[in-house]
Amino acid sequence: MVNSSRRESKTRLLQIVDSLHQGGMENIMVQVCNRLDPERFDVTVCCLSRTGPFAERLRPGIELISLDKPPGFSLRAVRSLASLIRKGKFDLIHTHHLGGLIYAALAKARPASWKPAILHSEHIILYGDELSPRRLLQRKRLYPLASCVFTVSTQQLDQLQHLGLKHRHQFALRNGVDEHRFRPLPRDGRSEHRQRLGLDPERFWVGKVARFAKLKRHLALIEGFEKAARTLSSPGLLLLGDGGEEKERILARIAASPFADRIVWAGLQQDPVPWYQAMDVLVIASESEGMPNAALESMACGIPVLANEVCGVREISGDGLHSWIEDLASPELIASALARIASLPPETLATAGQAARLYAEKELSLNAMMDRYDRLYSGDFSRAAATPVSPS
Repeated sequence: MVNSSRRESKTRLLQIVDSLHQGGMENIMVQVCNRLDPERFDVTVCCLSRTGPFAERLRPGIELISLDKPPGFSLRAVRSLASLIRKGKFDLIHTHHLGGLIYAALAKARPASWKPAILHSEHIILYGDELSPRRLLQRKRLYPLASCVFTVSTQQLDQLQHLGLKHRHQFALRNGVDEHRFRPLPRDGRSEHRQRLGLDPERFWVGKVARFAKLKRHLALIEGFEKAARTLSSPGLLLLGDGGEEKERILARIAASPFADRIVWAGLQQDPVPWYQAMDVLVIASESEGMPNAALESMACGIPVLANEVCGVREISGDGLHSWIEDLASPELIASALARIASLPPETLATAGQAARLYAEKELSLNAMMDRYDRLYSGDFSRAAATPVSPS
């Protein structure tokens, strides 16, 4: 895969994303870039639209470029990307989501462009406009231009293949979590820990970690929480995250809530570990996810997860040992699930948390993920895959 004239030198890798604002894909991409061996890889990150707060997490030595693309399609951005590819003489381009693939394909089509290999990843189960005939046709025509197409969960992979979006090298490469950084807090220290964060130590804290995007369904969660709070005296709702098109609407809804005194918005936390450790359960009620990092981080902190069926986490659910995968399509269903979990004996939740941590240590290691990415960037797709590569 790597150009033969450059095998003895470093591999030049270009990552193409829309931005480095808060998000699971952005978080994993930054971690991968930071942990690649700088003696073997020269890494450049290109943001099509803008950078964002996660740019601060990139280690020194990684070049960061923003094309400042305006909303909608931009021919100027195509030209800028083509110039970047030509001048950078990259060996590999890793595109994230369809937008990155569209711009990379158009930039490479310019006659003067360098011809690096494209590796493409999808990070979310397709829904809404992504299932439109136009989007499906774009993927069907562009996927063959990539050397491989991979997802971050087998649920995503199954969906792509069901939709006829197949590739000769197609597989799932599951996300990982730093189990040394994300770790449990001793339960006997939880009360004091919560007090340090300004949280009522006696409440049952329901957590959510996400930007304020419509697909994350904050409003449905808040309404479901309120319904559960009317029948239970203890629940509190802890929200981490910032940005997104729904932010002002959600903050206004919180302020107007009859249970506003039980809802805490902690904003974007560069170190979310203490906040995970304060939770009793993490809720992911999104319309769609791929393999949400919040679930992995929560489990590594010994916190069980309640997730919507369409969020790509069933393969790590542990058959109910440390998480609950349910239909959370309405506030009523969310309320019912929250009320049931909040009523569980403390020892049951403690056992679920211990099982979550054990699973994270054994199956979701960041080192194992990095080993797979190293194989991916070396062209060894069969050994990069978390599931078997589709036959040619």
